[in-house]
Amino acid sequence: MLQQTGVKTVVPYFQKFTNKWPDIVSLSKANENEILRYWQGLGYYSRSRNLLKTAKIINRDYNANIPSSLEELILLPGIGDYASAAIRSIGFNKKATVIDGNVKRVIARFFSLEGTLASNFDDISYLAKMLTPSKGNADYSQAIMEFGALICKPKQPECKLCILREKCLSFKYGLVLSIPEAKKRINKKKLKCDSFLAINNNQFVLIIKRKEQNLLKDMWQLPSSDWISEMSVRKLSSQIPFKSNWIQQKKKINYKFSHINLLNTTYVTKVKTKIKLDHLEYKWINLKELDSYPLVTLTKKILLDNNLI
Repeated sequence: MLQQTGVKTVVPYFQKFTNKWPDIVSLSKANENEILRYWQGLGYYSRSRNLLKTAKIINRDYNANIPSSLEELILLPGIGDYASAAIRSIGFNKKATVIDGNVKRVIARFFSLEGTLASNFDDISYLAKMLTPSKGNADYSQAIMEFGALICKPKQPECKLCILREKCLSFKYGLVLSIPEAKKRINKKKLKCDSFLAINNNQFVLIIKRKEQNLLKDMWQLPSSDWISEMSVRKLSSQIPFKSNWIQQKKKINYKFSHINLLNTTYVTKVKTKIKLDHLEYKWINLKELDSYPLVTLTKKILLDNNLI
């Protein structure tokens, strides 16, 4: 959960998740729909799918005991260099070098490595391995990450509280605020789409399961149009799921992904009967049962704006 998300955001998700599945055995018996539902809002949903796959493998092949060797860990879905090192060092107190964004920044500043973290990755990795102790790895790994999060912060670092400042080369040469060099901002794609909110007797809404292979795969949402360039003059309202008196709402929602700014326009219709549709993935869902479906955040925003949840 922490790989792409901040601690404050993660805590309530983590508590809810571990209350539901307190161990490997219980997690391995979950289904993907449940996992996605408990993960909704955290984004990067491939992480949750890989977590489920890994739990099933560990339960089946390792008698529900997480392996400690690098060779075995690295073969598990979703486990790369960072996660395997974190598991080995924090979970098993074995020598392993954890390198996250906080660790990179601490090392870059301490040794005054000018340039971006990406451009200094090889040097940072070498230095990080040199600094990794042979004993007390669990404490060291957590300490250096926390040090970066609480003291050697990206902005407004707490140099007055820093126990390393006397030997920190960036502090010595007055370069703390310029190291590391900020990476160039990604120019996000500006796209737009239409969403279609069909309401039956103020009790049921029409939703559909996403089939895209990457973004929000297998999440549920309101019927939606294609995502096209914000500058396009192409009309999207023609992609309505069925003919009805659709009313365009004045309020638009600007929904932000890491690489996309999506401008959404919502069309609403109220119908007296649950219209049958040929598309097998469409479902009329009772509003009281929505919690059973992993909904994309944009859909939840639309439902909230229309006082349906």
